[in-house]
Amino acid sequence: MIRHLSLSLLPGLLLGLLAGCSPEPTAFDDCGRLSGTAREDCRLRFGQALLDDPAALEQALATLDPGSRDLLLLRLAVAEPARAGQLCRQVATATAAEKCNQVLGRPHLGTTPKPRQPDGAPPPPPGAP
Repeated sequence: MIRHLSLSLLPGLLLGLLAGCSPEPTAFDDCGRLSGTAREDCRLRFGQALLDDPAALEQALATLDPGSRDLLLLRLAVAEPARAGQLCRQVATATAAEKCNQVLGRPHLGTTPKPRQPDGAPPPPPGAP
């Protein structure tokens, strides 16, 4: 009887465990239900897929707080160095602009070299007027 009872509970137990498991994210918006590094990696993965659709990327970025937005833009700039200049122009914080300058200063990664000012001074940080 006890053996029969414990086996009869097994399907319900498995169903309960599976119900607690979240399915893999299928869109950028789904990444928000993850936490920590998993969330940021998810956003990077979907952000890379949106790089060829600037309107869709901007829409996705608009859903993020400024810190998360800048983090994603920086990670995209590192992952896609040929687009780093375009991505870095969108960062909002001084810290992100500084990090972007580091990415842009590494032309061996495939970034477009930073233009010099006529007086030889370094260019202003991304996002500066």
